[in-house]
Amino acid sequence: MEPGLLDEFRCIKDRHWWYRGRRTVLAAILRRLRPRSPLGPVLDLGAGPATNAALLRGLGAPIVALDIARDAVLHGLRTGYARGVAGDATALPFADEAFGFVAALDVVEHLDDDAEALGEVRRVLKPGGVLLMVVPAFAALWGWQDEVSGHRRRYAPDMARRLLTTTGFTVDRVTCMNAALALPVLAARRALGWSGWAARSENKLTPGWLDPLLYAIFAAEAPIAARWSIPYGTSVVCLARRRDQNGSLPASIAGQAR
Repeated sequence: MEPGLLDEFRCIKDRHWWYRGRRTVLAAILRRLRPRSPLGPVLDLGAGPATNAALLRGLGAPIVALDIARDAVLHGLRTGYARGVAGDATALPFADEAFGFVAALDVVEHLDDDAEALGEVRRVLKPGGVLLMVVPAFAALWGWQDEVSGHRRRYAPDMARRLLTTTGFTVDRVTCMNAALALPVLAARRALGWSGWAARSENKLTPGWLDPLLYAIFAAEAPIAARWSIPYGTSVVCLARRRDQNGSLPASIAGQAR
């Protein structure tokens, strides 16, 4: 990630339409989670500047923030996280089965070895513990923002599902989000690519007066994404649970998984 982007995210995370829309859609998905309360503490993996704090507080469990950037960890502590740890997602500094819920929201696409990181997530989750993973969708949408953000890849829904299955998870839900704006994003990125123009960040390309409209369009998908799978969009959302070594969920969880 380019220097300075963390500060930019800190400044815009509460008002920019994309961050607000993402929180609204993910909150709707989590409201249908069963059981509602996590089996233990929550790990915000790659927490950044506490971007996910408002969303994860709704789970009603202590939140531990992990980020490779110490400044991000300190910001998370100031935001009210129970604990903050500077560390690497591919070598998590936590004991086995320490968490009931892990959020990896726009994180694993930054890693050279996404499977290694998810193996670590599985290790620190309790049996039946939940992983909420969000990744950027579809290689066709690759653009300058991926470059400056340090992304290694974008994911098709089937690719994300296979990754989770092969790293020890049972996948409950896979859906895309931000479908209504996917084609405008694709068109804008193609136009910018053809023009040769490059911005430090796409977050500043939309004027502030457009934020309410773009947020309303994005957030309108919340009740749909909560119940059904949307086949395309700019992000892929996955809900998965740690699978036992024998390939099954714990009996107390299996009956509640959708």
